[in-house]
Amino acid sequence: MSENINKKQEVETTGHVWDENLQEFNNPLPRWWLLAFYGTVIFALIYWVLYPTWPLPNSWTKGIKTVEVKVDGKEEKLHWNTRTLLAEQLQSSTEAKNRAEYYGKLAALGKIDDIEATENEGLKEFALQTGAVLFGDNCATCHGAGGEGKFGIYPNLTDDAWLWGGHYSQIEQTITLGRTGNMTPAKLTGLSEDEINDVAKYALTLSGNYTADEATERGKAIFEGKGTCFTCHGADGKGLPTMGSANLTDQIWELVPVFEAKNDDEKVAMMAHRITIGVTPQDDRVMPTWKERLTKEQIRALAIYVHELGGGQ
Repeated sequence: MSENINKKQEVETTGHVWDENLQEFNNPLPRWWLLAFYGTVIFALIYWVLYPTWPLPNSWTKGIKTVEVKVDGKEEKLHWNTRTLLAEQLQSSTEAKNRAEYYGKLAALGKIDDIEATENEGLKEFALQTGAVLFGDNCATCHGAGGEGKFGIYPNLTDDAWLWGGHYSQIEQTITLGRTGNMTPAKLTGLSEDEINDVAKYALTLSGNYTADEATERGKAIFEGKGTCFTCHGADGKGLPTMGSANLTDQIWELVPVFEAKNDDEKVAMMAHRITIGVTPQDDRVMPTWKERLTKEQIRALAIYVHELGGGQ
């Protein structure tokens, strides 16, 4: 039977002694530790070369590593950083590739109305989902999260009133170019107060909110003649999408709160007031153009989503 005998070896000390017998050994670092330390130094040097590292007075060292990302539809090599890395990962993900494929199909449609074709059912579903996100990011601030708008300022997109038309192509054009709500104030047409009241009464009869009488007959003559109201609202009062003029024959009110009136006199007063002051850009009835902010494909997806909010035309 063998015995392992631990032999004590002399260990070198630093030569310092405290409290008579407390000494400090002078052992060298373990080789693995020393190699690991040198490895971290080498790693740091390589990292400094590859990645953004050192701050400079007005910038920083950007490193030589690059990533390829799409910028405005073009492939570009950019210096690596967490933002460009995220952009590259998002663009190369399966979801991004599928999105790009559907966007390509949207752009390839001869006209947006073709979205209703049977073979485009999956494409329409994509457009609705994408449009909902775009609406929340760009449109909800004015029109509300559900598209209900704000009375007197921002149109309600969930009803059947489409000032500029409710077909896919018309909504697409509205989003692309933007719109300005205008109605010539009656004071610029030379109408007297009595004439304005007569026109107001006639306009209310078109939607069944006032009973026809002699005043409405006079109002009709002014509507179709001196007041030139028919040039925008049409002879039948149903409005013209090319002009963005309101349909006066329905029960949807964007600017005149007729539904709050307690009697006919209040209705006439409300309508006469709006005819008198008209509608100007100062009333905030202005929608900006989006062609500089959204791509053609995004605008199409948004138009399809908005079309579904109010049932479209």
